[in-house]
Amino acid sequence: MPNRHRNFRKLKADDIIKRLEHEGIRNSRQEALWITAHALGVSHAEFYTRPEFTADEERKINALISRRVIDREPLQYILGEADFYGRDFHVGRGVLIPRADTETLIEGVKKCFNADDEFRFLDWGTGSGCIAITILLEFPKSSAYMLDISNEALSYARENLRRYGLNGRAETGREVSGEFDLIVSNPPYIPTGEIEGLMSEVRDYEPHTALDGGIDGMKYYREIFALAVKHLKNDGYIIFETGSMNQVKALEDYSGDFETVGVIIANSIIMKNNHNV
Repeated sequence: MPNRHRNFRKLKADDIIKRLEHEGIRNSRQEALWITAHALGVSHAEFYTRPEFTADEERKINALISRRVIDREPLQYILGEADFYGRDFHVGRGVLIPRADTETLIEGVKKCFNADDEFRFLDWGTGSGCIAITILLEFPKSSAYMLDISNEALSYARENLRRYGLNGRAETGREVSGEFDLIVSNPPYIPTGEIEGLMSEVRDYEPHTALDGGIDGMKYYREIFALAVKHLKNDGYIIFETGSMNQVKALEDYSGDFETVGVIIANSIIMKNNHNV
């Protein structure tokens, strides 16, 4: 009896790459690798050694591909992981996805402190905790207070603290007390009127509380400066991520007790406190 299914073509690795590419997904080859490895629980290397996938494997892969290309869900939410400074952090809906641009904050801290310095810092708007946890790991004698208004974000931060065994060196919460040698922050800085024009992966999934910086995008910089007057030690540092050179210039022109001591690749600024707390 002839096999009526003999011309059925099973899913292959190249099919996944081409579909993602056709749907306008950048880095389609890399995303195909990550999606497949996650769907099947296999290593990345196995993606390229598989000539084809079984029907059950195909269903699992297609379910994730649909989330990515039809729903436009961010890859990091699908995987439940995001890379930051060479380490993995658990992420999901309700928390901002870590980005490579934010790694300049860590470089800023390294310009202000030596690896064996002992200091206490505030991570304002900690989200997943990737900034604070990276600083704690890069500076073994540091300690952190990780602040966020979102209980959902704080749950991710606490989970990531446990993942790296850092509970004893960090506090998390919604209220600030005490003094700090450093305040570091990637605050919401996108002007309200620009939110609607963001990529759907960002606009429709990431929390607007972590994106919307008010009418001029500067609302939370002003809040942090006000907080710093009360909680940042004299000669302490503030290191901000910014969204544009215009915001860098606006912060440089700030006429309070903070002087600019450095700008890193035009999207992070280091400021020093000259005000006696």
